[in-house]
Amino acid sequence: MWLYRTIACFFRLLSKLLGVRFNGREQVPAEGPLVVIGNHRHWSDIVLMALAVYPRQVHFMAKSEYAQNRLFKFLIDYLGSFTVERGEADMRAIKTSLGYLKKGEVVGIFPEGTRNKTAEQLLAFKPGAFVLASRGKARVLPLAIYDAANYASLRRPRPAVQIGEPFDLEGFCNENNKIDAPAAASFAQQTIKKMLN
Repeated sequence: MWLYRTIACFFRLLSKLLGVRFNGREQVPAEGPLVVIGNHRHWSDIVLMALAVYPRQVHFMAKSEYAQNRLFKFLIDYLGSFTVERGEADMRAIKTSLGYLKKGEVVGIFPEGTRNKTAEQLLAFKPGAFVLASRGKARVLPLAIYDAANYASLRRPRPAVQIGEPFDLEGFCNENNKIDAPAAASFAQQTIKKMLN
């Protein structure tokens, strides 16, 4: 926790000096299980997502390939994040995520599943984040991240994060109380798309 806070304080100061804007901080729930989602085009999206909900700590899902690098593995382990095998149902990652949510903590997921390197504004959202939020009885907090690629440069426009209104998934459950995850994913994608426009 101390390492997370130390690094977060460094990036908070850097972001302030760089003129990064965070709009809608009042939307961040102060407590309770939360799944934070956002669009993903640049490595700095991770920093911006973490700062958007600070002082709450975000436990990120990181693709397993990152753990092959010693520095990244150290950071993943000591910043309270964890790896996930993409393209399959990784039960260990699911259990880890649910463990955090059941303790009332925050899990950060980019539901596009990878960095968007296309001309499209957003890639299709994968349903896993919403199944997880439903099982963990968590609310979902959407973020629209702008111009993240300019984070560590002097280019303009400066990065910004618009924090949306959190929503729960009760409205996406059927009569058997099972989540319609694709419908929730589509709703979340359209929500962030509107925020980006």
